[in-house]
Amino acid sequence: MGQDGKHAQRVTTTLRKDRYAQLVAVAKKRDVALSWLIRHAVEKFLEDEGGGPRLPFDEGQGHGKR
Repeated sequence: MGQDGKHAQRVTTTLRKDRYAQLVAVAKKRDVALSWLIRHAVEKFLEDEGGGPRLPFDEGQGHGKR
């Protein structure tokens, strides 16, 4: 995705507290950053919608949690 932000767009959303807690738990279980998990979910959704894969999603790439 790149660290420079030239090819990225920040998105803000609001989740129910229980859904947020579920995401945090999954991120901890998989030892990945919450932001990585959300990007992965969006990519999977768009792929399922027919957009095809866009980013490589090795579990190891989700490290570097904040």
